[in-house]
Amino acid sequence: MTSVQTGPYAWRARAGMITPSGVHEMNSFEFYLMAPPGVSVAMTSLHTRGWGPDIDSFVRLEEATQEIAERGVGSLVQAGTPHVVHREWPYHRVIVERINAVTNIPASTDIGACMDAMQRLGMSRVVLLSPFRDPDNEALTAYVSHAGIEVVAWDSILDHVVGATGNFMYDIATLPLSTVYAAARRLYAANADRADGIWITGAAMPSVGIVEALEGDAGAPVVSSMQAMAWTGMRLAGLSQRIEGFGRLVREF
Repeated sequence: MTSVQTGPYAWRARAGMITPSGVHEMNSFEFYLMAPPGVSVAMTSLHTRGWGPDIDSFVRLEEATQEIAERGVGSLVQAGTPHVVHREWPYHRVIVERINAVTNIPASTDIGACMDAMQRLGMSRVVLLSPFRDPDNEALTAYVSHAGIEVVAWDSILDHVVGATGNFMYDIATLPLSTVYAAARRLYAANADRADGIWITGAAMPSVGIVEALEGDAGAPVVSSMQAMAWTGMRLAGLSQRIEGFGRLVREF
């Protein structure tokens, strides 16, 4: 066990997460849906206001790492896939190296966790559902291709949002799970002859509540960002407990 047990609800382990923005209530809620007793999560933010090839989203990475390291965490995961994939491969390893220069706490990234999870489940040709637009989905597709994962089709959940306010974080964080489920199932059904799994990215978007049902109904493994980050964060903190109800990844651990 690598974690420091502190506080009444972290008597087994505490995972740490660095989110892109301060809007991370969905991240913590979905982590606690999956976490077994005695496991907690601590969060801080990079306070980013966007991403892209011309935006450095990681100016505050070392400062945020120090903040979270002081909170007794046994692992650390950087959330946010588009912030990484607009950089050259393998930028997710650069992020981990920068974290490791501040602390020796085991660390990973959102995109790294997703790639590890997809490889663990034997997913090599996937459909991608995200809350992002085409330039981001193109960058995601190109990035994971270096890990031997082909995105055969993608869809943006924003195309299915009814009554969008124009506030990106609010609109995706308040999506009904039924909208995410229906979009993912429809996307996979249209490409089932050439895909072997479903990847749902964008951890500020609700997802883990539909993973188990989606796997059963689509007949294919599912990896979502928050599911993969929780799996990675708990593993790096020394846990290996099977978790029921949130897909094959955490059920088999």
